[in-house]
Amino acid sequence: MANAISSVIGVDLDNTSTTQLFALGTHVNGNNNSEWVYVQASTSVTAYKVCAFNNAYAMGMASATDVLNGLQLGVAQTAFASAAFGFIAIRGNSLGVMTTGSATGTAQGIFLAASSTPTGMLSNVASASGTVAGISFVSIAQTATATVTGALLSWPRGGAPGM
Repeated sequence: MANAISSVIGVDLDNTSTTQLFALGTHVNGNNNSEWVYVQASTSVTAYKVCAFNNAYAMGMASATDVLNGLQLGVAQTAFASAAFGFIAIRGNSLGVMTTGSATGTAQGIFLAASSTPTGMLSNVASASGTVAGISFVSIAQTATATVTGALLSWPRGGAPGM
């Protein structure tokens, strides 16, 4: 459970709303050295998925194309209905991130899972596409099935190919 520690009144980092309560793009600080940005979902979003948002703060689950196009990235810590407003994490310790892919002894990087649709799923398998920087796994005990993994976020963004 995330708690806001900014002086902005009425911030709820764990829930969304059908009513816009803050200006889009509002940043707040939370516990565990976290930073959050207020966005509006363009589509429904699953909790713990990597999301991409544009300069108008319209957000959806991220795809490799979003990474290549330089969209800003964050992680939804709660589910969003389409058109809902809420905060997504862009920095922090021990935040949940949905991952897939068996870990190996060789660090290959972190990638958005290869898909023709925006899935927001991270993978440590090099055959995935869209290298992501600014996300470090707290634990590498991943499985081939979808798992919420603890991560350290540091303003996630697209990384250089082969990173």
